[in-house]
Amino acid sequence: MTTVLKEIVGELSGLSGERQLVAASVIHALWAEEQASDSVHPEWQSELDRRNAQIRSGDVELADEASMETFVEELLANEG
Repeated sequence: MTTVLKEIVGELSGLSGERQLVAASVIHALWAEEQASDSVHPEWQSELDRRNAQIRSGDVELADEASMETFVEELLANEG
């Protein structure tokens, strides 16, 4: 156990049982969020890889924000 973790556990041990549960819940949520941000679900990773390959090969072309706004405005204008 790291020194920092030992200090945190020491601080938490002085809390009431209810507060320890709340603190543990918050720590778990933060840990889970950190772990999730470090990894991508395998299905999403394969989709990201596929789309990156399309961009690199020139099969698709990226559009800037202004072009997309114009495209959406034209679609909406043609609806009615």
